[in-house]
Amino acid sequence: MAISVGKLARMFKISRTTLLYYDSIGLLRPNGRSEAGYRLYNESDIERLKNIMTFREAGVPLEDISRLLNTTEQHVIAALLKRLSELNEEICNLKKQQNVIINMFQNFNAKNNLQSLDAKTMNLILNSAGITTDQAAERWHFEFEKHSPEQHRYFLQMLGKPEEEINFIQKRCQEAIHQGY
Repeated sequence: MAISVGKLARMFKISRTTLLYYDSIGLLRPNGRSEAGYRLYNESDIERLKNIMTFREAGVPLEDISRLLNTTEQHVIAALLKRLSELNEEICNLKKQQNVIINMFQNFNAKNNLQSLDAKTMNLILNSAGITTDQAAERWHFEFEKHSPEQHRYFLQMLGKPEEEINFIQKRCQEAIHQGY
């Protein structure tokens, strides 16, 4: 079975340009060409692309993926452990940043009474932060709840949300998290 660039791109929900780029850097070369010169991919190419996509989802840089696809299992494990360590460090740094922001909110709250923020003002602030749709705001709350439920609760309290509403928001977030939103 041989498939075209377009069909392979649709299969993996990536752009045709991405596949052409992978070919240009030698990461995924098509196994053959049609009589008209079009790239054709076979089962082994599809399997290789599956592996590439898995590494990409893990945040492995393209330049490392090529090497990892052609190395021993021990080297792959070592590279994945290194990436996991990097992610843990990034998460730690993000949590520190989150705490700094929460502390800044506490300072603003003390100075300016953030509890007086109404829904319209909060939406303007979220829009300024690039959270421009209800879906994006919902996802923002889900992520906040997922990574720091206590600070999410505190944030909602600072906004002057009633306890019932906070409980509802957090329950909804937890349900979405458990369903893999």
